[in-house]
Amino acid sequence: RRGYTREAYLTLVDKARKIIPGLAISSDFITGFCGETDAEHRDTIDLMRAVQFDQAFMFAYSLREKTHAARRMEDDVPKDVKKERLQHVIE
Repeated sequence: RRGYTREAYLTLVDKARKIIPGLAISSDFITGFCGETDAEHRDTIDLMRAVQFDQAFMFAYSLREKTHAARRMEDDVPKDVKKERLQHVIE
């Protein structure tokens, strides 16, 4: 549901860092979201390495009532996979 691509995001980060030296960038990461594949998880890790975030809030996905995901998606990533992926993100 994001309105931008990975390439557009990386370009934006690069431009921002050139304009503002020492810029700190943070983000939130949720591992094991509904339907997340191993390839998508690897893409997340690769993005984190490319951007070198200064701060990140990292969580394993858990169902929240009254959200789009709860109403329309299946929580199909096993808990143990979510935990393993979260550990990769933290490292």
